[in-house]
Amino acid sequence: MDLAAATASLSEADSYKVQFAVHDRLTADGSDRMAGWKVALTLPSQYEPMKLSGPVFAGIYQSGVRPSGTVFEKGWPIKAGIECEMVARLAKDATSAGGRYAAESIKPFVGNLYCGSEVVENRYTDVARLSGPGRIADDVLQAACIIGTEIKDWQSLDFAAVKGRSEFDGKEIGAGPGANVMGGALISLAWLANKLIEHGKHLKAGDVVLTGSVHPPVFLPGPGVAKTEFVGLGGAEITVK
Repeated sequence: MDLAAATASLSEADSYKVQFAVHDRLTADGSDRMAGWKVALTLPSQYEPMKLSGPVFAGIYQSGVRPSGTVFEKGWPIKAGIECEMVARLAKDATSAGGRYAAESIKPFVGNLYCGSEVVENRYTDVARLSGPGRIADDVLQAACIIGTEIKDWQSLDFAAVKGRSEFDGKEIGAGPGANVMGGALISLAWLANKLIEHGKHLKAGDVVLTGSVHPPVFLPGPGVAKTEFVGLGGAEITVK
């Protein structure tokens, strides 16, 4: 099936219905489960060309949650890419009972925060042909969530000012400030909590959340070692065979 053609006429609202239906289908037999969510396309320069109303979200499967140091054997992910992101782990459910969430009010729901990365994959003949709603329907290129160094005393961190960077085989390939993530990782996490509630879902205790990348995805040229780092806080790394 040509996914670009099949999703070309999807509305943004309907694309989430497709995404949720795919989640249900792929976890129905119990061999995998949903482990959390990701925030994507956080900058106007990313979502506006796709004619999307703003940032978007997608699911993360348990099978894709990996520790720093993971080695990906040849064949998966397909044409891997890397994004430098903070990963939150929820300590308790963030339901509609909490009202509308903001950066400060979402803090008590966060149990742990980590330096991490998202591994994305170009599983399409031509990713440029895939519309914004088409990307939402297919979890916005999501392949894996890499959990690295735990960030201590994150409650007092200046999320907007922190610098994140990615490198491949020792060469920097992407960098940006935390402000690129909707102004900061807690802002994007609160946005996600609110959006999920709008769609009849909510963040749950134990969920992991990729809060958004400080730079656009960078697809790797081939096998090698990719690392992400939040300067002064720690990082994560993967090897792609």
